[in-house]
Amino acid sequence: MKEFDYSQVKHYKLYNFIKVIFRPLVKIVYHTKFKGLENVPTDRNNYIVAINHTCAVDPIFVACPKQVPPLHFMAKVELFKNPFAAWFVTHMYGFPVKRGKGDTSAIDYGIKIIEEGHVMAICPEGKRIKDKNGVPQKAKAGVAVIAKATGADVLPVAICCNGKIKPGSHVTVSYGKLIKNSELGLDKEEVGPHDIKDAANMVMAKITELWEAECKS
Repeated sequence: MKEFDYSQVKHYKLYNFIKVIFRPLVKIVYHTKFKGLENVPTDRNNYIVAINHTCAVDPIFVACPKQVPPLHFMAKVELFKNPFAAWFVTHMYGFPVKRGKGDTSAIDYGIKIIEEGHVMAICPEGKRIKDKNGVPQKAKAGVAVIAKATGADVLPVAICCNGKIKPGSHVTVSYGKLIKNSELGLDKEEVGPHDIKDAANMVMAKITELWEAECKS
């Protein structure tokens, strides 16, 4: 497997081309609806998009609307073992993370993305929720660690579907209000592990609220 280049944030033309081509297909195949798009910042890009992890194409659902800028997203390292898959995911702004192995390279690259004025997408749960009726689960620390290191705000987004997401499903993507870094309690001089945990839990709680508003209504 070719090593991913974490040294610089590159730009690819393929992303916008794929977005234009696949946007109508995603809407048709998954009967997709988008809510809360007025909450997507239009005056800047250096923030974090936090998404509940429902399936492999979560970033595609969230990135579909024209109002959403390119999303640089963490993807499991296994996707990069196949040369073609690695090329495609990389050109769609995905970068590899070794889950459960304290992979600081991915975290450092995420910080670089934000500091260079781009938008990073992350699934705080750290892995896809395959059962539990799709209910969002507990967050890992990553989203709060990156928010603390960069001072970035967080946009919570919930992907909602009654049942497993597949062609023919009805998927709603709900964009919540931006959570300020100060609201997360990460702008203090001294931030400890407990503060990081609380911030990650707050992000996940906002995502869960959005999910429940759609899936339990």
